[in-house]
Amino acid sequence: MISDSEYLPPRRFWIGRRLWISAACAVLLFTTVTGLLLAHAFFQTFLSARHDAAGVERFRQVLETANDISAERAPSNIVMGGETALLRSRLQAARARTDRALAREAGIVPAKPLQETATLLGRARALVDQAAAQPVPRREAIQQAIEAQFAAYDGYRAVITAEAALLMRTDSGLAAPVQFALILCTLRDDGGRLGSVVVPALITHEAVSERDISARDRLAGRMAIQWELLDLGANLTDRGSGLFALRANAEAAFFGDGQPLVARVIEEGTHAERYTESIETFNDRYVRTLAPLEIWRNSFLDGLLSHYRQRERHACELLWVVSAVMLAVVGLIAGMVLLVHMRVLRPLLQASEAVVGLVHDRPVTLPFRHHGGRELQPLFEALAILRDKLQERAVQTRHLKHLAETDELTQLLNRRALETLAEPLMEAETPEKQVFLILLDIDHFKAINDRYGHGEGDRVLVAVAGALRAQIRPGDLAARVGGEEFAVLVRTRHLIDALSLAHRLHQAVGDLDVRNADAGRIAVTASFGLAAGKGLTWRQFMAKADVALYAAKRAGRNTVRVAGADGAGPEHAA
Repeated sequence: MISDSEYLPPRRFWIGRRLWISAACAVLLFTTVTGLLLAHAFFQTFLSARHDAAGVERFRQVLETANDISAERAPSNIVMGGETALLRSRLQAARARTDRALAREAGIVPAKPLQETATLLGRARALVDQAAAQPVPRREAIQQAIEAQFAAYDGYRAVITAEAALLMRTDSGLAAPVQFALILCTLRDDGGRLGSVVVPALITHEAVSERDISARDRLAGRMAIQWELLDLGANLTDRGSGLFALRANAEAAFFGDGQPLVARVIEEGTHAERYTESIETFNDRYVRTLAPLEIWRNSFLDGLLSHYRQRERHACELLWVVSAVMLAVVGLIAGMVLLVHMRVLRPLLQASEAVVGLVHDRPVTLPFRHHGGRELQPLFEALAILRDKLQERAVQTRHLKHLAETDELTQLLNRRALETLAEPLMEAETPEKQVFLILLDIDHFKAINDRYGHGEGDRVLVAVAGALRAQIRPGDLAARVGGEEFAVLVRTRHLIDALSLAHRLHQAVGDLDVRNADAGRIAVTASFGLAAGKGLTWRQFMAKADVALYAAKRAGRNTVRVAGADGAGPEHAA
């Protein structure tokens, strides 16, 4: 026989070994979970980088489409000044380029603004063709065609704004580059609009109007503000090689050549001099001053896209490395994880299910069976104790709830419980299930107490409660709301049904055979007031039924009265 002294060292060794295994499993499990979370984080980073790169590329395409719509104005203006086969072919090529760009956006950007843009563009092209077909160009027709082209570009702004907002919501780090690109795009379009200011005057050889001068000043001021905004993002200009030089070229070309060219044409047109530029030569010279803006914008977007493509590749490489490491780690600890699952996690899961069952007051079978180590046995024993204590508490809670909601003498609902249960029924009232309240007060109850004693009075109250309970349906509510006052809440379709119940209750109370100590019968009657609760609060409902009850008392008691629209009416009497 092994003594306790011989048994304790091996037992301690075994316990220590099991604790070591448990600790090793916990460390390995933590390592695995941490690695998985790390791999998941790198995967999310990769997906985010890929999504951002795709979004930047889509945004770049949208801005290219916007530029194509804007660039179509140049050959359109020339054609309106005098159509030739060469000029018409240049215009057709520009229109085809715009159509291809819009077709490329179909299914990628929202369909509604894209369709609206196509409609506006079609109208603008029709007006351009009409103006070009006139033997003598009319200034109004040319101006209308130019404004229609502006409207087509403005219609496409909804697509640009939607794509920009999507990018900035996806990655807050894209907010500044996207806004920078939007300013560049707007600057290029406003530059084109600035040149279009003098197109009608050049085509018709008329003087420049005050409206044209105001439009020039407004556009020049807006472009100056946009250029200042670009200065705020000067650090973004360094994203890629040569962007500073491109910026300088754009500034020199447009502000050094483009704007002065427009200013000179306006100066000539203002003083009614002969224009030194034809529409074709002016257009060709002016478009060349806008080209560096386009090159700068495209280079900036190319650099931005390259940056996010590089982020995507870097994230993909890190994901592969982390995934490979994690596969190796998972392969090494798979057996340990299985052991931990069988010896620890499964029993704990059983315990957690038992706790959830106890919390939701579901039956839980004891004793709990588990396949874990002996170290977990105290947990299951504690759960058994918890189950027993919760059951005891549930019994006590039900008892206390019953005491709080029930009148101790009559075992009917008390006033507060009736109000709590009645309000949801009143809120759910329908034409098929209207709510009616019957209030009854035992006639001359004080005289009964004075003559027979309070003990006999209590017996009368119990008897009346029993009569009410015997007459009402399972869904009706009966309560003692005062000393000798009772209430019955019923849901039925018609008033006549509730009135019929009130008469039955009246008859049942009158038929009570309550005997006093001398075996004499105690005469018991009651006055009844009935009211409908449609559109009322609970207090108004009680007050309305109370009015009917007092009408019954004024009528001599031992009768039934129904509350009318403005009070109690003598429609029914016992």
